[in-house]
Amino acid sequence: MKEIDKVLITKYVTRQANDEEVALAKYLISTSEIHEEFYIQVYESWQQSLHYKIGYIDSEKAYTEFIRKSNVRDSGTGILKRMNWRKLSIAAAFVILSAVSLYFINETQFKSKQITEISLTEIKVPKGLVRKLVLPDGTKVSVNAGSTLKYNIDFGKKSRTVHLNGEAYFDIAKGDVPFIVHTDNYTIRDIGTIFNVKAYSDDLSFETMVVEGEVQIEGKLTIDSNKPQKISVKKQQVFKLNYASGEAVQNLSDNEFSDIVEVKVQKLTPSQVEEYAGWAEDLLVFEGKSFQEIIKIMERRYDVDIVLKDNNLRNYEYTGSFKNIDSVEKALKIMKETTDLEYDKIGRVITIRRSDNLNNKSL
Repeated sequence: MKEIDKVLITKYVTRQANDEEVALAKYLISTSEIHEEFYIQVYESWQQSLHYKIGYIDSEKAYTEFIRKSNVRDSGTGILKRMNWRKLSIAAAFVILSAVSLYFINETQFKSKQITEISLTEIKVPKGLVRKLVLPDGTKVSVNAGSTLKYNIDFGKKSRTVHLNGEAYFDIAKGDVPFIVHTDNYTIRDIGTIFNVKAYSDDLSFETMVVEGEVQIEGKLTIDSNKPQKISVKKQQVFKLNYASGEAVQNLSDNEFSDIVEVKVQKLTPSQVEEYAGWAEDLLVFEGKSFQEIIKIMERRYDVDIVLKDNNLRNYEYTGSFKNIDSVEKALKIMKETTDLEYDKIGRVITIRRSDNLNNKSL
């Protein structure tokens, strides 16, 4: 890629480009994978830089470093070309962005308390509730129980990036700025779409399901490689990633990912889409889910604690659906009618036990 293209895209990202340059930058990004990849890197670096106080910047030193790295020379004399002051400032910005990106990758894990963040809007939804909201750019979001969604107070002006711990259903508004969802381990990049992300920090799974359009997921996506990868998930597809639990991961360090035990992209039928996104419309659908999975969903949905009297129940599977069921007692009553489970409820604590007639494989 030409250095002039790098400078142009950097100006576009930092909003220093004029109308003609904006049009040219968009054209380059849309017609070249190399330019698009560079744009993504610079855009990510720029967004991360908004969370830092960079301090004093030596523009001359930054310019010299940019020239040294880019190796721009006059073809006839071998003398470095000189830029005007505006191009110098852009070149400096480019070096700064690169430095910020490198700093972010290497340091944020260990020095987050030393970083000064700009003000964030935080949507924290307690267990037992679902909240629907409209972001400043017009994007509609349903945030599931026990989830937290954060975004900058200037969201929609220079960036459209949110941070999610939990589950949310996104109906993205159209816009020139990419919509990005960050979770603990993954980044979901919208490509004009409606999608659901499930990324609770205390779950042993990660899911992204696309209703309309397409998304790109970035992060550690395979079992046999620790390098970050990218994968596209299209309409009526779900990307599912499961981790090992217990003793299988007790000897792993925090930055190891070999505890991934299953990765798959699955095509869904319209009815299966409801299993992943129905919660946003007060519909719970279980298609052969283990009781261990169902317990977590119901604990968050109804703000209760569920105890299994027999641990063997964790692996039993259940199929059924609940529409507009506003209490856990009603849900359990429905389950009891079609299974041989028994339960007791004392306050917020529900104890489920195995009936003598319970089938050994499924509920």
